[in-house]
Amino acid sequence: MKLPLSVYYITQNEELRLPESLAKVSGWVDEVIVVDSGSTDGTREIVEAAGARFVHNDWQGFACQKAFAASLCRNDWVLDLDADEVLSDELVANIKTLFAKPVDSDIAGFRMRWVLSQPDPRHPFRHDKSKKILRLYNRNRAVIEAEKDSNNDRPQVKVGRIVDLKGDVLHRTLISLEQMERKYCQLSTEQARFMAKKRRRISGVRLFAEFPLKFLKYYLLHRQILNGWFGLSVAIVAANRNFMRLAKAREMQMLSEFDKDRTR
Repeated sequence: MKLPLSVYYITQNEELRLPESLAKVSGWVDEVIVVDSGSTDGTREIVEAAGARFVHNDWQGFACQKAFAASLCRNDWVLDLDADEVLSDELVANIKTLFAKPVDSDIAGFRMRWVLSQPDPRHPFRHDKSKKILRLYNRNRAVIEAEKDSNNDRPQVKVGRIVDLKGDVLHRTLISLEQMERKYCQLSTEQARFMAKKRRRISGVRLFAEFPLKFLKYYLLHRQILNGWFGLSVAIVAANRNFMRLAKAREMQMLSEFDKDRTR
């Protein structure tokens, strides 16, 4: 019997990484929903071949896309996955065991370890900092706030407790520096729009400090120093994303103020 669990994804041009992720959830969950924002590759064909539901939704930002995908699910319990994330065998087994009996009514969701696992064994990117993430949750007790351009696309617990679940979500994130740069360019723009809309003040001091502080965070705390020249490159690209979200937001605020002055 399939578990009373819905799995949802948001995608755009993910024909390279999505198949492995879909293969790990197909056959034992009640439904798989993929919300796509306009793929031009073979993503749709891959989704439909796996027996999942494919739904188009124009891009509204990470939080809005995920909130929309969750709203399509017919089960209370949902698993939020990205196309570049693959469940480990241990995690699959533990989820099956978990849903073999009723889940305690006071549990809002389950956290699992999120670890780097490169899709290409030849890749020089090996070491990164793992963390715990909430991906399996009850929609009656946790929700993703559908706020346009918000980068906060993780479920927020409204009531109940969070329990750790053993097993890993394997993050097949990095195909190339070019792909990483493209992704971060989009992400920094969306984050900047959200910050500008919220009228968050961005001081000159913060602008000057952002890049070096974030570089040290990724290079040392996230252990990119262990990845040699490639880790140095990753730390620079990641730190630049953090800097550019601030710079873009400040530019948007400046242009908005200029337009207001012209109309007075």
